[in-house]
Amino acid sequence: MTAKKAESTPYRHGGDVWSAAQDGSVPMGEILDLSANINFLGLSPQVRQAIVEGIDQVVHYPDPKCRRLIDALADHLAVPPESICAGNGAVDLLDHWLHAVQARRVLIPEPGFGQYERAVAAQGGVAVRLPLDEKRQFRIDVEAWKKALHAEGCDTAILCTPHNPAGWVWTEKEKQAVLAHIESSPVRLLVDESFLDFLPDGRALSCCPQAAGNDRLAVLYSLTKFFAIPGLRLGALITDSDIIKGIVSRRDPWVVNHLAQAAGVAALADHDYHRKTWERLPQERNYLFQQLSELPGLSPLSSDSNFSLLNVAESGISSTGWTERLRGRGILVRNCNTFLSLGERYLRLAVRDKAATDRLIEAMRAVLAEEGML
Repeated sequence: MTAKKAESTPYRHGGDVWSAAQDGSVPMGEILDLSANINFLGLSPQVRQAIVEGIDQVVHYPDPKCRRLIDALADHLAVPPESICAGNGAVDLLDHWLHAVQARRVLIPEPGFGQYERAVAAQGGVAVRLPLDEKRQFRIDVEAWKKALHAEGCDTAILCTPHNPAGWVWTEKEKQAVLAHIESSPVRLLVDESFLDFLPDGRALSCCPQAAGNDRLAVLYSLTKFFAIPGLRLGALITDSDIIKGIVSRRDPWVVNHLAQAAGVAALADHDYHRKTWERLPQERNYLFQQLSELPGLSPLSSDSNFSLLNVAESGISSTGWTERLRGRGILVRNCNTFLSLGERYLRLAVRDKAATDRLIEAMRAVLAEEGML
């Protein structure tokens, strides 16, 4: 276990199509972005319509209480409205929650979403890394997690399910073991459920019902991934109503813009979009896994979400090498060398449709052929 303090870091995430387009090698419209885990269905027609219809209202300040959006979230997440705070993306609310609970030593699985450490450091806290076992495909070991909390003197913990970047989702047994430990200890827990909507039974595995009214448990919920609206920035925090009130009282009253609120309401109501995602995602994910598995030197990890972690070590090409050579062909992938434990051995790939997967595989085969591996 290691502790890390504040440091300044450059942009280290997926989805930066702007930089790729700016270098002039590939026009924006021809870029295939597999570096950001966004729903392959793209923007819902209902959401698009809601945005267009909401344009004329941008002459007014947005609803500071996000009333329609909060009501829609309460219905979708099955929690009381007073337990919900909407925000400018999940990361915005991550910062607010850590500040509200005055987190000091925060246990974070490694590999894990890099914004956790940044947010902890920004609040003056210390991020304590819990290395996940590569032999277990980076799956959490609940007993090791509980021991680390005690041994490292942590007052706070963050867990992510489905886990980013490995893609596993915890079982009901693992969930109950984690929640039982939180109930019997002074530790606060934030569960990041940003990708949980990609599972048809995701609501059953959610901690939202337990978090509502609980000052030691909170859930981060993102609308940007599942509903393909990352450019609008929209997320929610579910926890004790007093913590919610404290956060709302300290922040910008218009943090969620009008178009984001309108899009969120429409997205949550578009049940046909939900159903189509659940029907198609398994087959698209399986196709990507199968195609990658047939290439020499590449080993994809199984995933429950809309992305896959790919071990490229045996290909003889580093993750940076793969990233650069695919970028030259107009394909963006997530270089996982920004995750401490993954080094230059892994890429993360978003699940897209068959045509996108075929384009990726064709490009990867070309790279492998250039190396004499095909």
